[in-house]
Amino acid sequence: MAFALTLAKVGKRGGLVIPSEERRKAQIDEGDRVEVQASGRGFLVVRKVPRIEEVRKKLSGKLPQWPELEGQADELLEKEAHD
Repeated sequence: MAFALTLAKVGKRGGLVIPSEERRKAQIDEGDRVEVQASGRGFLVVRKVPRIEEVRKKLSGKLPQWPELEGQADELLEKEAHD
């Protein structure tokens, strides 16, 4: 199975426009932030950074809530005070 590469152009000030079809496939939308890392000479790795709303939604209900954490902190402080 062969795949076609899509060309992009680097502007004068270093801006890189990612073609719409490639953005769509990568689910990168206007306003999204991406990480860019050089991976050897001539290679860049571009990765979408999840929006805080996406992270909150994904973690919703999976992390301990503040009252539970506060209680654990109180227990640890009490234990340290008696040791």
